[in-house]
This record gives sequence, structure tokens and C-alpha cells, in this order.
Amino acid sequence: MDVKIYTDIACPFCYIGKKNFEKALAEYKTDAKINIEYASYELDNQAPKVPEKNMYEVLAEKHEKPLDEVKEMVNHIVEQGKVAGIEFNMDKVIPSNTRDAHRLLKLAYEFGLGEAVLESLHRAYFTEGKNVSDKDVLLEIAKTNGIPEVPALEVINDPSLFLENVIGDFNMAKVNKVRTLPYYIFDEKFAISGAREPRHYTIALNKTLQSE
Repeated sequence: MDVKIYTDIACPFCYIGKKNFEKALAEYKTDAKINIEYASYELDNQAPKVPEKNMYEVLAEKHEKPLDEVKEMVNHIVEQGKVAGIEFNMDKVIPSNTRDAHRLLKLAYEFGLGEAVLESLHRAYFTEGKNVSDKDVLLEIAKTNGIPEVPALEVINDPSLFLENVIGDFNMAKVNKVRTLPYYIFDEKFAISGAREPRHYTIALNKTLQSE
């Protein structure tokens, strides 16, 4: 079974969905091989690499809502994160551009390290308050997860490497009418969107296997 998941590093619901999907998989009993691919979807490819606004200001501007309302919305996400086992430190988040992080993720998949690197990128962004467009941050994540330094540096320093792959994912997402992240496609047969509870992913896995 192939599961494609459209995601962005800067999407808290993607992080929650990732954790809950992993819980569902850990408890799922099947002999079938489940191949998971996290595909790139940039929520804001124009976001600055060194932002001058904090996350609350960016969200208030994007959704045209007052800061109080945005903070209430974010607090709700933090609570959802706790249930999923995530420590969201939203006051520390640097709402930077995620394109280079997505390119590094593409390299990580070539070494079979995609999901581990994605976890590190999410944690850097939402928990550790690091700028995921910073070259030193990306190199640290690459090395920590076992990506060889030479190819990691090549990708980090050359913005053209894996760019076509990242943009290609986004274009394919449009073809698949993806509008909400995260977005899961099971064997090109079923799709569900948004961060769900683990049991919803279990239902989708069962439904997909039964249709084969």
C-alpha cells in the first residue's frame, strides 16, 4: 500500500497528523508493506527567510483577524498538540520560508531518512524555535539524522537542487485538488484531509486494504 501525505514543515496540523498517523501505524496489524511518502506543499513560498514578524502577527495578517482571536486559535492548537505528544512553543516560532527545508527532505528520502528528518524539522520549527531556512540549522538536522555532510551541503548551498521535485509536488497537489493540510492519499483510491485522531487513520488503512 502506498500512502502519500502532502505536508508543510510550518503546518502545526501536519505535525499533529504525523504523530497520530504514526500511532495508528504502530498499532496496526498487517502483513502488507505500507510505503509512506511525505510530499511537499508550501503554504507560503513567499515567506521571508529572516522574518520580521512573529507567528501571531503573520497569522493575524493572513486570516484578517485580531491578535486576541489568533492567540485563542493558537492555544487550541497547542492543546491538540499535547494530546498528540507534541510540545508546541508557539511564542518561539520563527515563521520563515520552508523551501530549503523541503529540498533537504527530498535528499533525506534518497537515504531512507525522510520521516526522521521531517520529525526533526517540525521539532526545530515548533518546539525549539529555530529558523528552518538557516543553513546551519539545516546542516545540523542533516548530520544528526545521518545524512552525509557532502551531499547535505550541496543541497543546502544550491537552491536549484531538488527544486523541481518540491514544485512538482505542489503542482500535483493542485491536480489532486488539495486544499487542506495535511492531505492523505491511500493507494490513489481514498483521500482524507486535516489532522485526524489515530482511529480515523486506522479506518482508512482498513478500507484501502479491503479494496485490494
